[in-house]
Amino acid sequence: MSLAGLSTLRAQAARGCGLYRLVALAPPMFVHLLIDGRAALSVALVAASIALGWSFLFAELRGRGLLLSGLFPALILALFAPPEAALWQLALALSLALVMGELIFGGPGFGFLSTGALALAFLSFSFPTLVPAIPGPAVLWAALPGAGLLLLSGLAPWRVVLAGGAGFAALVALFWSGSQELVGPALFVLVFLAADPFGTPVTEPAHWIYGLLLGGLAAVLGSPALPALDMAGVIFAVVLANIFAPLIDAGVIAIDEQRARLRHG
Repeated sequence: MSLAGLSTLRAQAARGCGLYRLVALAPPMFVHLLIDGRAALSVALVAASIALGWSFLFAELRGRGLLLSGLFPALILALFAPPEAALWQLALALSLALVMGELIFGGPGFGFLSTGALALAFLSFSFPTLVPAIPGPAVLWAALPGAGLLLLSGLAPWRVVLAGGAGFAALVALFWSGSQELVGPALFVLVFLAADPFGTPVTEPAHWIYGLLLGGLAAVLGSPALPALDMAGVIFAVVLANIFAPLIDAGVIAIDEQRARLRHG
């Protein structure tokens, strides 16, 4: 298959994934807008406008159709946006994440990072006084149907979520005092950010390794604020795990190839 054909297939896959992920995120976003009102609506409109603007620009430059997948990280940013953040700060963080983490690589499906997590990381890096907010209980409950959709459809690999939850819970229980308040935010991050279909490893064994690494990093980096979570630390854990995902895949594939050579002489 030609490179052009492969690019078309990846773009089509990204389009399908993007629609499913937007549907999954719609209920918690709706509840968030109901609770926070005009302020949340302003953030959501600005974030969506920035995402569509950059997607349109790169679609025109590459001669491709417009993809709506950029709306997913835009809504993630809106859900986690600190109340004190200015709209221009959110717009800058989202622009950096979309362009540097996705669009310059060819668009959705071609990058290797969770763009939503990257946007929140850029926000914390650029403006250290801004810490991503934790969605409220009503928003987290509203996210359950969407989380189920992503898990059942395979867009959020269940091995990553299970291993990540186990790694996180084990370290928190071993070294710190756990709390039920950690469950909802941790699961939301695992399903909607960490188990990103384009930011996780491809091979199944790597899913377990990646999940354990992610859960351990999230526990260590998110522990300073316990019994609550240091959400900035958890977001950094997701980005760090994303960076190691290709290496974990490469290691698993290399081990499998070595076993095959030894088995067949």
